Amino acid sequence: MKIISAEMVTSAADASGFPDDNLPQIALAGRSNAGKSSLINALCHSRGMARSSQAPGKTRLINFYRVNDAFYLVDLPGFGYAKVGRDMRDLMEIALRAYFDSAKSLKGVLYLVDPRVPDSPVDHAALEWILERDRPLMVLAARADQLKKAALEKALAEIAKNHQLPESPLPVSSLKKTGLDEVWAELMPLVVQ
Repeated sequence: MKIISAEMVTSAADASGFPDDNLPQIALAGRSNAGKSSLINALCHSRGMARSSQAPGKTRLINFYRVNDAFYLVDLPGFGYAKVGRDMRDLMEIALRAYFDSAKSLKGVLYLVDPRVPDSPVDHAALEWILERDRPLMVLAARADQLKKAALEKALAEIAKNHQLPESPLPVSSLKKTGLDEVWAELMPLVVQ
């Protein structure tokens, strides 16, 4: 995928702030601190367009990044919301539900898992919730470079089994830029109009 332009367009807490230009959207989801912002930056060849944080739960709004003036990558609040209060957790859940319920241009979801945590109950519940919304889903194992090959292969098989996935997650690394071409190959048919 050749990136000609990529820019942050808006952040929104509810449907009133979502873009209404009908461009296709690909949502990035995962547990808090799963690496969604880092993956957006890696996919768009940008260093800091999507801000990432060491503090889980920092993304509290839905952030829309327009790519090549053709589609959006949408950074969703993390599932699990570690270290945020109940009121903020409720607002983030409302934002997620509003997005999935009203995003007519949502063409697919990239869900990031951590291969070092192959049996996360948060991932299990989130994946089940997303699958109920009947959207194309691609599961990615983020930070795949942090495990040795044998350990990674074992973790990918465990994740697929634990979450009843039809196939193992695709290993990706925002740092080493691995797996990104494969992600784009899966996304292009979804976003090309």
